[in-house]
Amino acid sequence: MMRVIVFGTFDLLHYGHVKMLEKAKELGGQKAELIVVIARDESVFKIKGYYPIFPSDQRLKLIQSLKMVDKAVLGYKGEDHLKVIEDLTPNIVVLGYDQPFSVTELHDTLFKREVDVKVVRLEKYGDSPYNSSSKIVKMIVKNCKR
Repeated sequence: MMRVIVFGTFDLLHYGHVKMLEKAKELGGQKAELIVVIARDESVFKIKGYYPIFPSDQRLKLIQSLKMVDKAVLGYKGEDHLKVIEDLTPNIVVLGYDQPFSVTELHDTLFKREVDVKVVRLEKYGDSPYNSSSKIVKMIVKNCKR
């Protein structure tokens, strides 16, 4: 069985997230196990410069409730964000279209750590503003000013 891992914040869960998770699971084949690693609030702040709207425990529960997700966990605390990959031993690591990581650099770093894994970046699903949390927030702010 293929094990596929996806990382993300998953704040303001939307259709683009669902499509991404479906596509990620498809990459592993018919009996793939999809594991989703949810970024902790502190990690989101370090990467994006702001805290998510929903706390990590709530975002975790939302992702766990999706039928295509076999397991969801919180990312590890501390600086070594790749340790969770070593511990969960996936066959495939999936990056979203907007995640600021190089597929090649991530693969090479994991290979040096003796983690033999395929790293894949998914393409953006559609061009709807409803496929982006930041665009959804902007629409909410705009609508609240009316």
